[in-house]
Amino acid sequence: MKIIYITKSNKKDKRFKVHLDNGDTYDFGLKNPKYGTYLDHKDKTKRFNYWARHYGNEKEKQLIDKLEPSNSLFSAYLLWGKYTNLEDNIKWLNKKFNKVHAL
Repeated sequence: MKIIYITKSNKKDKRFKVHLDNGDTYDFGLKNPKYGTYLDHKDKTKRFNYWARHYGNEKEKQLIDKLEPSNSLFSAYLLWGKYTNLEDNIKWLNKKFNKVHAL
């Protein structure tokens, strides 16, 4: 599995749409300019709090841990991921996908 590209979502409450190489798409990321994401504000404390809040939810934790394509996974890794820009977070998540599927 691999992320091919990201577009703006056409859903009124979502920010992005991820397009996977298998044809699946997922709309993710709330449109909320007031709070933004790690990509917007680059605030490590807010990033930590996001992960604590969402990783504390057992269902989201399982989706993230298993790298299960979902709104939760893409928000966590792409909007609140290791890097402060979308392109690097896409590369980072694609590497994680490759490791899982190479086993």
